[in-house]
Amino acid sequence: MSDKMIRIFVVDDHPVLLSGLSLLLNAEPDMEVAGTADSGYKALTLVKELQPDIVLLDISLPGTSGLVLLPEILRQAQKTRVLMLTMHEDHQYLKEAVAKGAKGFILKKCLDVDLLYAIRAVMRGQMYIHPAMMPDILAGQDKGTAPPEEMLWLSLSNREQQVMLAVAMGFTSREIAEQHFLSEKTVATYRSRAMAKLGLETRAELVEFVSRQKRSTK
Repeated sequence: MSDKMIRIFVVDDHPVLLSGLSLLLNAEPDMEVAGTADSGYKALTLVKELQPDIVLLDISLPGTSGLVLLPEILRQAQKTRVLMLTMHEDHQYLKEAVAKGAKGFILKKCLDVDLLYAIRAVMRGQMYIHPAMMPDILAGQDKGTAPPEEMLWLSLSNREQQVMLAVAMGFTSREIAEQHFLSEKTVATYRSRAMAKLGLETRAELVEFVSRQKRSTK
């Protein structure tokens, strides 16, 4: 077995979903389902034993909540990264999950190609937030309920972060394109997409945002 195989543990109380996810994930050349659980107790026991790379954790479980299990799973398996599964497009759940250590949040209605992308993004060290939830998250900024800015920054791909940093430093699209061996059109696409994710409109706002990120990491 390849050392690069991503070992995934799935926690959900719906047998049909467990079966479908197992088929989907095991069909990928770089993924395998290391185990499944339909209850919190079973999940904790097996995660501690198996130490998977990724846990897909349903928020709604019989007798408990994935949000309650999340900190304990991370305590039992400190190198494991957790992606929350939910039917609820509620950024309050998202905020709580991220605050407790989740690395991603994906809607059950999107458990196909989006899930595969999310798993690989999280394994690269990125935060994954499903795009369908971004409008609600950004709207929450006006209500005083915005998620941490770090979460928005981590939702960007590595390339989007690189482009945003270069823009904030004053480089032109042509200069950024030359630095990263991209076309100017591709740079423009990364820039507009990243600005939308961050809820920013001007370069001045971006400079302030990036400055806050640098201060928060010192």
